[in-house]
Amino acid sequence: MPLPISKPDLSKSYLDYTWMISGVLYEGGTDLLIPELMKKGINEVYFYNVAGSPVGRKSVAGVADSFDVEQFHVLVSADQAENVFDFIYRFCDLSEPNKGFINMNKLFRSTRLDLPELNDTANEEMSD
Repeated sequence: MPLPISKPDLSKSYLDYTWMISGVLYEGGTDLLIPELMKKGINEVYFYNVAGSPVGRKSVAGVADSFDVEQFHVLVSADQAENVFDFIYRFCDLSEPNKGFINMNKLFRSTRLDLPELNDTANEEMSD
């Protein structure tokens, strides 16, 4: 493959209709949430474990009593945002106290991730 690789004009590929749904689950649960979202066709889901405890729960200064706390991020288009937010809210029982919290923000801009097909790059290399 010849170098340098020409990059497309990114200003033409910005998406201005994406929303990010973020939340914290104090008792974990993203391992159950992610497969349910994937069944609905949502693949832009990220989560990680964080150390912490719910607000209002007594803890020793500097020591978290719970390591099941997980933070997640879900990227969706504007037409899916309300439905996905509602699904996560209900699926994770966030209406109950000390379960966690969720919020939704419109992203200023985002870019689509397009990976080249393996066959296309192989054909280019063979033609060189």
